[in-house]
Amino acid sequence: MEFSWYGLHMETTPFDLTPAQKSLLQSLSQETGKSVTVLIEEALAGLQEQVRPLHGERNGDKVKDPQQPPVQSDADVPQPIWEVFSTTEDIPDEEWKKLPTDLATQHDHYIYGTPKRQV
Repeated sequence: MEFSWYGLHMETTPFDLTPAQKSLLQSLSQETGKSVTVLIEEALAGLQEQVRPLHGERNGDKVKDPQQPPVQSDADVPQPIWEVFSTTEDIPDEEWKKLPTDLATQHDHYIYGTPKRQV
């Protein structure tokens, strides 16, 4: 497929569109009055914003200039394990008793479902 971009002739792309993709582009072109080239350009611009946004919001998060180093929030900083478990005081004793006593040695069994190891 060859494209004309702003009056410049572009070389043939190294991919083929399926008949369904060609049909969709043709019908969208007829419905919108835009050329196939413009439709593809808009689709690529939208994809670029989705994959690597420069500014604005993405998934509800503020996106900053990629040249600026990211600022870590408190949620991004890992907590030491003792701080994580210091907040478990409100867990009733009966819930603690439900935990397996061999969790450390059989963690693959409990996480991944592998057979228990002989210890």
